[in-house]
Amino acid sequence: MQSTPENRSIGMVSLVCMVIGNMIGAGVYISTSYALGALGDARWVLIAWAIAGMHAICGAIAYAALASRASLNGGEYVFLSRFVHPSVGFMAGWISILAGFTAPIAAAGLVFGEYLVGSPQSTASARALATFWIVVCALFHSVNLRTGAWVNNAVVALKFVGFAIFTAACMVFLMRLNPGDDFRPALDRSWFATDYLGRFREEGFLTVLLIQLFFIALAYTGFNASIYIAGEVDSKLVPRSMILSCVVVTATYLLLNALFLMCDTRESIESGKDYFVSGVAKNVGGTALQWVMRITIALSSATSVLAMLAIGPRVVAQMSKDGWLPKILGNGQTPRLAIGLQAFASCIIVWSADVLELISYLGLTLTLCGAIATATLWIAYREMQSRKPIAWWEHAALGVYIGGAVLLIAGAWIVKRPQFYFCVATFLSGLVVYGLAKGLQRKPAG
Repeated sequence: MQSTPENRSIGMVSLVCMVIGNMIGAGVYISTSYALGALGDARWVLIAWAIAGMHAICGAIAYAALASRASLNGGEYVFLSRFVHPSVGFMAGWISILAGFTAPIAAAGLVFGEYLVGSPQSTASARALATFWIVVCALFHSVNLRTGAWVNNAVVALKFVGFAIFTAACMVFLMRLNPGDDFRPALDRSWFATDYLGRFREEGFLTVLLIQLFFIALAYTGFNASIYIAGEVDSKLVPRSMILSCVVVTATYLLLNALFLMCDTRESIESGKDYFVSGVAKNVGGTALQWVMRITIALSSATSVLAMLAIGPRVVAQMSKDGWLPKILGNGQTPRLAIGLQAFASCIIVWSADVLELISYLGLTLTLCGAIATATLWIAYREMQSRKPIAWWEHAALGVYIGGAVLLIAGAWIVKRPQFYFCVATFLSGLVVYGLAKGLQRKPAG
């Protein structure tokens, strides 16, 4: 679908909230505990978050360069289909359906349920809550894009209220600390004491840093959310929404992680693992603040479900309009059947698998797919240049993003070899299914 004045249904605020909702999930509340144990210095943890944030911002600029030259629904699928080759586009669409939305929606729903229930396990109650929220989100989005966006805006706002309460409590906690207090936070050394830079000379440190960047970068995925609905909004807003959202999320991640590391000890953070934030909140403000953060984390996952159920079905709808899927899935401006199918498939995964184990595989697959999609700017250079001259900073951002993606893939090869092979198999399976679908499209002569 091409963007026209008649089908523009949401504005800049809703677009930014959709991207932020898609980005801020469970990753920011998990990765720091493991990164601190591996890197050994809280300053390096913050540097890693900043590097991953800059990589995501470069990715947003690269996607913005594409979106400013082709405002269409469907994300990577439509870019690669139109400007590279239908087989590559189909592969990207296949990956989006398989790894981009269905499993992540289920994973986010489970995290939502687990934090509301207060159990680190995917109990029946957590799965029921996850299913309930997925169904509710599907119903809102089935009305129209604007209705779903308004709900998402409200939940994102509540999430940031939780961040504000946590930040204020941490500030009060830090101001009340006395030099004589028997408390040594994880971040207890000055940035001006450059001793941490000496770790560059240590054998194997860069490999350790790369591995941690691989996991931290997963928390930044989803910054391209608005390109999936580019045909239903003002085309000028899509590029800006991705870049602005990435900057806001990067600043939020750095602030939250600085507070985590300043308000609890290294030992407590490392031992807390996936639920270390709960320990930080309790240390700062007791059980009341612990509850606030539990709800905030649940809301973070709730917005991920909301955002992905808005954009995922648009890929299905666009592929159906192009003849790769049944035409009925793309009927209407609001693809209600595609939304229902997406929600149903995610609910099946909620009840049949522990999808949280797939998070690293999903992040790796989408990072690689994103690098291929943004490379369209170079692969179809003449076409893109003819639509709008490519600026030097767009070239630079694309180079950084693709280079960073290559390094992240190298990190996956080191620590997640099975997921790496699974990722490659997913891409190959897309090409195989394309061949089969292409064969079915051919009509017998005569």
